[in-house]
Amino acid sequence: TLMVHKWENAMTIDKSSWGFRRNARLSNILTIEELLNNFVKAVSCNGNMLMNVGPTKEGVIAPIYEERLRQMGTWLDINGEAIYSTRYWSVQNDANNTDVCAVYAISLVWPSNRQLTLGSVLLAEDATVTLFGYSGELTWTDTGSEILVDFPQRDLVSSDWAYAIKMVGATSR
Repeated sequence: TLMVHKWENAMTIDKSSWGFRRNARLSNILTIEELLNNFVKAVSCNGNMLMNVGPTKEGVIAPIYEERLRQMGTWLDINGEAIYSTRYWSVQNDANNTDVCAVYAISLVWPSNRQLTLGSVLLAEDATVTLFGYSGELTWTDTGSEILVDFPQRDLVSSDWAYAIKMVGATSR
């Protein structure tokens, strides 16, 4: 739900504990996909995410937590422009703001048939659409009721999880 004031999703990578557990199983640890899902949803609703890792009693971060933090860093290295200094739109599954240079959309999964459907975005004829982690522009089609964005072959994209696109020349339908 869109919040008009800033808020924070304080959560922990371990699904069962805010502290270190020696007996934690991999199934107790959030996957990078689950973390990105929480993160993207928080940002799209005017929030941020505080991600807790429980260190050992010696202050050491367990390798699985380090892996998740590094994965988040890798994702942000590629897609950070779609997160940092951005503002939410009124529709979180698409977006809207009148004084923007670019609109960003993040798909949490690779689009089926390599085509992403956006219902609330209208693109100008000269609009450009790019995918972070891919070197070329994406083609798109306006069906009159939605925008269909064509994704490249998966192996040509350097991002491994959650795929961010940038649209220049976008407005709300």
